[in-house]
Amino acid sequence: MIRQATISPLLQAVAIMSAGKFLFAIQDVIIKEMSAGYPVHQIMTIRGLVAVPLLLVLIHFTSGLKVLRHHHPLLHLVRGAMMLVAFMLFYVALAGTSLTTATALFFTAPFFITLLSIPLLGERVGIRRFASITTGFIGVLIVLRPDADSFNLFELLPIVSAFFYACCQLMVRVAKMTDPPAVMSLYASVAFVALGSLTGLLLSGIEPLQEADVSTRFLLRSWTLPGAYDLLLLMLTGLTSALGFMFSSNAYQREQASRIAAFEYVMIVWVTLLSYLIWSEIPDTLTMLGVGLIIGSGIYVLRREAIVETRPVAYAGLTRR
Repeated sequence: MIRQATISPLLQAVAIMSAGKFLFAIQDVIIKEMSAGYPVHQIMTIRGLVAVPLLLVLIHFTSGLKVLRHHHPLLHLVRGAMMLVAFMLFYVALAGTSLTTATALFFTAPFFITLLSIPLLGERVGIRRFASITTGFIGVLIVLRPDADSFNLFELLPIVSAFFYACCQLMVRVAKMTDPPAVMSLYASVAFVALGSLTGLLLSGIEPLQEADVSTRFLLRSWTLPGAYDLLLLMLTGLTSALGFMFSSNAYQREQASRIAAFEYVMIVWVTLLSYLIWSEIPDTLTMLGVGLIIGSGIYVLRREAIVETRPVAYAGLTRR
């Protein structure tokens, strides 16, 4: 009798994680492409509208919709508003920055989580984690290479986005939010719809100047009725977001976070590959060196977070968008 080969839970989790990150990378590619014709708040609103029913279906089949009665919606909506700010900043930067660079800079989030956990949670951070964080920020400087002539403030937005994302994750710990990840993602998507629409309304009378850069135009552009093809692509951002979240969460359900947290960084591989295939973008040697330092130090911090924290930041994925 031939014995059927089985795939280990670790390999299953890694494969599912990689698929989830690929979906997130596709989402970012679409948003970068759409940034030339639509405002970021319109894209976030449509993404949320598509993601909400998909997440409701997920909750129905996993925990049951009754689970929504036992949580604090206001707290979740506040967190969702912070998530909206985080990802609007990221996407505004993405309009004028390479996808690989923006993604690498966003992965400074674990550093901020570790640093903020000291005053907010009273956690003790050892010299090794401090050294790793310092190494990561050296990588940031190498990627950015700021100088007085060419430096653009929009290049800092992925880092500011990572800071807000870190605050969102720490809010879960400080408030002792034990809700299923799908519930938190649902409320975040509801906030995207409500606040994205409100942002569009508040900015409706403001038009960017002709000489404004692409990131400013992406933020201030008025809403536009999309054609059938563009609407399909915009809706695809919500589908890839919801599916990417489901894949990432499933990976963490199959294996310990400390064993698979490092594979969050496969996202860098996907965005670099897609950037080359779609826009022929090839990061230079110094950029790849900086990205390598961010990845290496980030992996160390993530692994430490996963070990010392029962529900670490890696639990639901760093790219839970």
